[in-house]
Amino acid sequence: MNAPTPIPREEILHGRTLPLMIRLGWPVMLSSLLDTMYQLTDTFWLGRLAGTESGTAVASLQVAFPFLWFLVAFFADFSVAGTALVSQHTGAGDKRTANEAAGQVLSVVIIGGTLAALAGMLLFPVVMPLITDNAAIRDTARSYLLWYLPGLPFVFITAVFRVLMAAAGNTFVPLMVVFTGNVINMALDPLFILGLGPVPAMGVQGAAIATVISSFIAGLIALRLLMNGRNAIRLTFGDLVPRLHWIRRILKIGLPAAVGDSAEALGFVVLMALIGRVESAREALGGYGIGNRLTSLIAIAIVGLGQGLSTIIGQNLGASRFDHARRAAGQGIAILFGVLAVETGIIILFREPLVRLFIPNDPGVIAEATRFLLYFGSSVPLFGLIRGITAAFNAAGRNAPVLVIGLLRLWILRLPLAWLFAFGLGYGTPGLWFGMALSNFGAAIAAIIFFTRFDWKRNLIEPTPGPEQAPE
Repeated sequence: MNAPTPIPREEILHGRTLPLMIRLGWPVMLSSLLDTMYQLTDTFWLGRLAGTESGTAVASLQVAFPFLWFLVAFFADFSVAGTALVSQHTGAGDKRTANEAAGQVLSVVIIGGTLAALAGMLLFPVVMPLITDNAAIRDTARSYLLWYLPGLPFVFITAVFRVLMAAAGNTFVPLMVVFTGNVINMALDPLFILGLGPVPAMGVQGAAIATVISSFIAGLIALRLLMNGRNAIRLTFGDLVPRLHWIRRILKIGLPAAVGDSAEALGFVVLMALIGRVESAREALGGYGIGNRLTSLIAIAIVGLGQGLSTIIGQNLGASRFDHARRAAGQGIAILFGVLAVETGIIILFREPLVRLFIPNDPGVIAEATRFLLYFGSSVPLFGLIRGITAAFNAAGRNAPVLVIGLLRLWILRLPLAWLFAFGLGYGTPGLWFGMALSNFGAAIAAIIFFTRFDWKRNLIEPTPGPEQAPE
């Protein structure tokens, strides 16, 4: 299959918002679908383990995920600097500087991935007992992390590759890399989880091993594609040598997002601890895990469309077309909200049969997952609105409002409200899911206030003068 050529800069600067979001976003949507298939494949095969072992395995993955997210968020989120720097330099017509910026972002993230893996090895024996006192879930999660953490640097490489290529206007090549990694993972999952022939059944350890192998291969492919010069970005080894002035810019742009996402991830660790303390914690953690996978599935469209929107806004800001960037942002936010509202209605309507697809043999987990989707689902469309607003801030390199929105949603609203309704008022898990839904409404209101009150329309560079770069 021949890769489609990247969308020309002129089209991104002058085209209509929705068609451009679709053209830029559909490969990212497929990449996100494949990412979700990673998680769903693990859940599907672990759900086929015997008896209650399936629920324990699914619950252990849900316990491990926020801890991994905490490690990944702080170090990998410096890649958001790539969205601003690469898209704006590309919009200004300076490909050489765009390539240099991409190389510096990649270098920072590779170092971060290595540090994250080392930190995880040191921290997980301490953190797991704080999340849950269920020994079976805790020990299973610890086994998964022990095998997964060494592969983090390659997970980081693939993630930043996708961000950099999308910022330069090429979202198809990252799709192919993600597709390759996911096909490998899906092939290896049943082999290592359930065992076949000489390969023993390894359960969650097998899921981690399959992920590490596939991430290693995908990461090597991504590095090769960045260096061969046939795509939107062409790196040299010199571009990967860290330079202090670039590191300062990357840290300045990326630090708010890194702090915000890591604080959000830490909040989800605390949330897992809350869920792990309710009555029937195994069912609650397993049900949340299944429900969370399904809500991630319906968010795929806004992930892709949101990345396309970031590219449109970033390149228009880089070309000093501020009015066009503002119009694109408003249209994009409405589109993202509408798409997610339709998808959410469908998932709520068919919630029980969808849950049974992934865990057919554990009635307690099935009941809790369907309850989660019913209570929490009403707030899911608001993620579309929030994603559109954060796309504008990310493209402008203004991530402080994104940080505040994330902290408000989780620490000021979600955790206190979840505790209040679950434990303070005694409603148990229904109270948890209801409190979580209320937090999304509050965060959406805050996002709207930031978007309308803050001047996010700026560029980070001094573009070369030219007729295309004149304000509209």
